[in-house]
Amino acid sequence: MGVLPTQNLKECRQEIEDLIRHAAANDPFLGNNPPTVTWEGFQAEPFVLKNHEHVRVVLAQAHKTVFGAALEDKTSTGTADNRFFGLYAGIPALVYGPESDDIHGFDERVNLESVRKITQATALFIAEWCGLEKS
Repeated sequence: MGVLPTQNLKECRQEIEDLIRHAAANDPFLGNNPPTVTWEGFQAEPFVLKNHEHVRVVLAQAHKTVFGAALEDKTSTGTADNRFFGLYAGIPALVYGPESDDIHGFDERVNLESVRKITQATALFIAEWCGLEKS
């Protein structure tokens, strides 16, 4: 299951449990043998970076300088470490990385040239963000 930005984890779990309980009540066997729900595995509140457009603007400028193309947004229902910085440390964070295929799959791989360019764009982002100047 995924928790959408407009939901919270506790309410989402409750909604699913209510649906299961309702469906079971309408089943001849499950009505007399109600299922129980056990929550296991990774669970976290949803996260969307808000009010930090300037972070993306600086990153987009660095990306365009290196790649010669606009930075494309990719929204995901998966999780990433930026959620922990944003939710629990109050630190704005984006996920930015190389071109890849089958992330977390058995044949996960990245484009090595894009790793080089991402490294350059990240260095430019840090220099701009921290206010460094050419000597």
